[in-house]
Amino acid sequence: MVAQKMTEAEVNTLLSKYPHLRLHVANMSKIYGRPTFYKELDRNLSKIRDPNIIYPISEDVFVHVYRDRDTGELIYHLIEPKVEAPEVYEMVLEKVTELASEVKAHEPTPEILRNLMEEAFKQLKLDPSYKDAVFFMLVKNIIGYEMWDSFFKDDYLEDVRNARTHTYVVHKVWGNMRSNIEFSSLEEVDSFAFRLGLRMNKRVSVTHPIVDGILPETRSRVNIIYGREVSKEGTSISIRLVERDPMSVIHLLELGTASPELLAYLWLVIENGMSVFFCGPTASGKTTTMRAASAFIKPDAKIYSVEDTPELFVPHKNWQATVAREGRADMFDLLKASLRSRPDYIVVGEIRGKEGNIAFQAMQTGHPVMSTFHGGDIKKIIQRLSGPPINIPLPYITNLNVVVIQRSFRRGRQIIRRVVGVYEIEGYQEGKGILTRLVFRWDPLYDRIEFLGRYNSYILESKIALYKGYADPRDIYKDLDERAAVLSEMRKQEIRKYGDVFDVIKKYYYFGLEGLPFPVVVE
Repeated sequence: MVAQKMTEAEVNTLLSKYPHLRLHVANMSKIYGRPTFYKELDRNLSKIRDPNIIYPISEDVFVHVYRDRDTGELIYHLIEPKVEAPEVYEMVLEKVTELASEVKAHEPTPEILRNLMEEAFKQLKLDPSYKDAVFFMLVKNIIGYEMWDSFFKDDYLEDVRNARTHTYVVHKVWGNMRSNIEFSSLEEVDSFAFRLGLRMNKRVSVTHPIVDGILPETRSRVNIIYGREVSKEGTSISIRLVERDPMSVIHLLELGTASPELLAYLWLVIENGMSVFFCGPTASGKTTTMRAASAFIKPDAKIYSVEDTPELFVPHKNWQATVAREGRADMFDLLKASLRSRPDYIVVGEIRGKEGNIAFQAMQTGHPVMSTFHGGDIKKIIQRLSGPPINIPLPYITNLNVVVIQRSFRRGRQIIRRVVGVYEIEGYQEGKGILTRLVFRWDPLYDRIEFLGRYNSYILESKIALYKGYADPRDIYKDLDERAAVLSEMRKQEIRKYGDVFDVIKKYYYFGLEGLPFPVVVE
């Protein structure tokens, strides 16, 4: 994706339409100069030492990124509609609360709030010029996530967290940044954490200080460490934001996370029912890569997914999504149940414990499994699988076919994520243990992914080519090159949205190259 600047006419239209934006630009321009407005961002913007950039995240909310001249910090500044007379908002909120008791709707909606607000303005005889800002604040504070609500609108954000009363974000372009959103006190942080817990049907208290959960409206993952008894600096809240539109394999190409050949390899591997683990440390992007690669599962396949926190997205219609519930059904129970439903593919959010045994039993009985797993290199991954609490016997680990290892790195001010290695599991040999073969390797010097497995892949030649009945196993590389060409052409055509990418993959499955909406040249 290439960064797109706004035209002067587009900027002037925004400044004319939104007084809060116009006021912010006027004030900040005196200190930092006039900001540059962008429609879309890209990672190259991180190379600008002192950015002064504004971009929209919703119709009326904008973000200003700049470097604070006093502290040197990069600042993530939310520009939101604001009621200049706070007493007006308080009057309307009180009246709306009073009127709401007469409305029989179980949950407030923006439409209901709009109607209640209009009636409140009418009864209170208030200046209608306040309406837009008041409505924004009503939605944010009653339906949304209060002070942090606008963070959920920004697809460039990965995480939001607090440090005492300050709020910090992890941005896809600029990494860690301090935001302008601050709590007034540690007590306000406590109160906000308690209300977040209620949204997740979780109890947050001194006796239940550590809470993990999912916000139902956004599917974002929340971790709360409550109170100064267990956290010396006060309550800690961390939210991992889920993308509203999942990243596709074309996004991975554009970001340099994977190469066309590597993704084509995964396409063949997944298409032909191999079991794959996506591994790496926390925040390495392994779940994002697995979610993108799930588009390679045959479009008519029956998929069964198991998670303890719902993060997966599968585009297939025949998808049975299950989520573990404490005290009702855990991951182990759900994986056992999956074997009775005869799925074509089992997708596990993450393997951590005894459910790993069931996953490997599923592989042994012919059910391919995809999952994420914590581990930074192939030896440690095998050690974790074979050790407690998972305890997979070494010979059984050979039911796993491919291990993808991904890591994140900081280069300058930019965080990059790369698939650093893809390993094939060939077998088990007494005295030597698990035999593996490295087929893809990331070269950090030139930032490129090398295909070491061309004409040397055990999985492609000894398994997939055999299943396809190729007399010459090396003909399988023609299939790989064709799929790599399809992916590269999608990138050229700027087909990157998850649904659009899946549609192209479906057409290729059903009709081959002739069914694609663009010509493909295979070199």
